[in-house]
Amino acid sequence: MKGDIEMIESSDAAADKLQAVLNHDFACANDDLGVGYVAACRTWFAALTARERTAANAAMVAFNHGSELDAEELLRDLPPAPRFPL
Repeated sequence: MKGDIEMIESSDAAADKLQAVLNHDFACANDDLGVGYVAACRTWFAALTARERTAANAAMVAFNHGSELDAEELLRDLPPAPRFPL
């Protein structure tokens, strides 16, 4: 599985960061996303600082309230995340 994580390309796009936030704690890896992507999201999220995790959680709340653009804006300064495969 570690090899799968290393093969996931990183992206600085806010949309990819949002997908990583939304999928980092996905209990069951979606076949379309792949186990490697979900594991890479978990690894990425675990490496975030407390301030970055706060921004990530705020982005998740904004997204869940229908504001994808606000969510992406909150994530712009986070480090590159795994590129969303779909």
